[in-house]
Amino acid sequence: MSIAIITGASSGIGREFVNKLSSYFNNITEIWAVARRENLLNELKDITDIPLKAIPMDLTKEACFDELCDLLKQSGKDVGLLINCAGYGKFGSYADIENLAALGMIDLNCRALVGVTNVVIPFMRQGAKILQVCSISSFQPLPLMSVYAASKVFVLNYSRALSVELKPKGISVTALCPGWVDTPFFATATKTKNPNAVTKYTFMQTPERVVKQGLKATKKGRMVSIVGWYSKILYVLGKILPVKIIMNTWLKTQK
Repeated sequence: MSIAIITGASSGIGREFVNKLSSYFNNITEIWAVARRENLLNELKDITDIPLKAIPMDLTKEACFDELCDLLKQSGKDVGLLINCAGYGKFGSYADIENLAALGMIDLNCRALVGVTNVVIPFMRQGAKILQVCSISSFQPLPLMSVYAASKVFVLNYSRALSVELKPKGISVTALCPGWVDTPFFATATKTKNPNAVTKYTFMQTPERVVKQGLKATKKGRMVSIVGWYSKILYVLGKILPVKIIMNTWLKTQK
């Protein structure tokens, strides 16, 4: 019996992964939905036909990794799919974002992602898959989103390297890189001293579109999947234009 573990499952992209999973992976017999808010996790049972286990957990807490490991040992099941979706961003300059919030982005977006991945891998067999939700911001530095964008650079490069390390085990790793996605992300991102630091969300994507592409790419074992033609253009420009031009252009679009 194979389970799927989805972090950040209570809302946004994570919730949509729960909703769409059965359409792409018929070998999954149970979903473990991980997030802080238990009431929202329990509501997920109504949107999937796969048995769902709600696991309320704060992934920024050290003890959660041992707790997750113990749950996996007790279950006696292997993990067929891991989707790391937990994370958040904050808009503003270094002076606009509280230090704890800035460090929290690193803790959740990077440290927790690595912690969960390291815990889960020993419970995976050949053919298992890992999907790390990254961002198009991982391909360039972004003033006014500096910590968030930098955290996604870590996720991208970590995922790429991990995919090579796990290839002999027959486990694939996919980094999913969408652009702006219409989720509650923005409610958190704008809660800073400068809520208007970033206001232009060009070519907003739906969670449904992002999740569909992510699941298809994961099933095929692709290393990186960039969502949407606009994001692909930004990726190419990031490869050929000087970094100063990219950053200055980004800032001008937000004025």
